[in-house]
This record gives sequence, C-alpha cells and structure tokens, in this order.
Amino acid sequence: MVGKHQTSKTIIFTLLITAILLFTIFPLLWLLLSSFKTRVDLFAIPPKFFFDPTLGAYERLFVTTFKSGETSQTNFVLCMVNSFIEAGLGTILAVVLGTMAGYANSRFEYKGKKDFMFFVLSTRMLPPVAIIVPLYMLYARIGLADTRLGMILLYTMMGLGLSTWIMKGFFDGIPTAVEEAAFVNGYTRFQVFIKVLVPMVKGGIAATAGFCFIFAWNEFTFASIITTRYAITLPPRIAAALGPEGLDWGMVAAAGYILIVPVLILFILIRKYILMGMTFGVLGRGKK
Repeated sequence: MVGKHQTSKTIIFTLLITAILLFTIFPLLWLLLSSFKTRVDLFAIPPKFFFDPTLGAYERLFVTTFKSGETSQTNFVLCMVNSFIEAGLGTILAVVLGTMAGYANSRFEYKGKKDFMFFVLSTRMLPPVAIIVPLYMLYARIGLADTRLGMILLYTMMGLGLSTWIMKGFFDGIPTAVEEAAFVNGYTRFQVFIKVLVPMVKGGIAATAGFCFIFAWNEFTFASIITTRYAITLPPRIAAALGPEGLDWGMVAAAGYILIVPVLILFILIRKYILMGMTFGVLGRGKK
C-alpha cells in the first residue's frame, strides 16, 4: 500500500510540474511561431500550428520598404546596441557599487543604519511615473536627455538599491572570523574584500547582476520618455511598431523574441551561480 501511495504521489507531482512547464513555455512557443507567420496566418481561425514559415517579420524589423519599392534600414540595430550598452554598463556599475555598499553596511555600524537600509530598499517601491517629470526636466537642463550616459546613470541608480540590499545579506552570512584570519596574515581590509570575500559571494554577485540586467533590459517608462532617437532602447522601439496601418503583430512577435533571447542566454550561463547564491544564505549562519 505504501508503495502504491508513493507512486500515486509521484504521478500527481509529475503531472503538476508538466502542466506548470507547459503553461510557462506555451507563450514563448506561440511568440516564436507567430514571428514566422504571414499576416494572414496570424489571424487564421482556428490558429495554425503548421504553416509555411517566412522571415518577413524579421525583414520588416531591419528594413523598411516604401510603396515606391525603395528600401531603407530601420533603427532596430541601433536600439539593440543601445540596450546592450546601457543595460550592461548600468548593471556593472550598480553591482560594483552595490557590492561595496553592501559590505560596508554589513560590517560597520553607524547612526541611522536601519533607517538608511529601509530607505535604500524603498527606492524600489517608488513608481517611475512619480519621478519621470522632474527627472526629465533635470536631464534636459544638464544635457543628458536622449544620451547613453544619461540612461546608464539612470539604470545604475535604479539598480543600486537592490544590489546593495542583496549583497548586504550575502556578506551578513560570512563569519567575521574569516576576515580576522586574513588580517592576521597581513591582509589589508581592501585586500580582504577583493581577494577573500568577493570570491565567496560570487554567486550572489551573479544573481544580483542578473536581476539588475533584466530590470534595465526590460525598462520601458523612462526609456520611452527620456530617449527619443539616439539612445532609444528595444522596449520603446517595439511599442513604435504601431503604424498607420495598425499594429504589425508579426513584427512585434519577432522583436519580442529578440528581446527575450539575451535574458534566456544570460540565465543559462549563470544558472549555477544563481543556485549557489540562493543556497548561500541557508548555509551561512551569521557572522559569529
């Protein structure tokens, strides 16, 4: 009886996981199929799962064809480059500064520390629409509107609070005895931080970088207001697919899949570090 009961639980659990997996994967599969459909196949009833694939949607992303037959390259490649540069550099700066700030707040005591850490976390609760107008006015006045530098600084600022809070938790999980042993061996505090502590929290750094990059890569509100031409990123560019003939759903599907792929690749590359980072706090038992 026990064996049959265990088998039934295993079957139910397997079916549940399979259903969740299909529920998660189906939108991605549908998006991929839609990007290879013609405009007629996109709205076919019943929906077509077997059709003659076409690259027309991807061609329209990169090349505009006028009624006269002339073609012109779109700004989609520029938007991709902007997204990689702005999200990538913003993530690097946020993680580097957040790691140092997290260590400082983990190891040093000062007046108002708890209030400051709450303030750091509360910056993630602030809706973008609440600060977009004064931020745009500031950027326009100092010449950072529609510039890569302006967006890099913005994404650094938006990711800094999250990275500081997460990294503080990882440093809290490292006993201070580790640092004390390094001090005995003649290490300075900076050497301890770089050579001893940073390698121990590399899983947390990778996980934090992943979260910061996804936020910056998918960010729409600030990018759609602050950037107009030279520093525009992929999310507002995809929204611009609405033309005089309506929304080109095939092009939106193709652009959406291109937007998803870098994030999927990133998590495939750092998945073991994310798992390491998720278990680190469980393995670490405080600083004593």
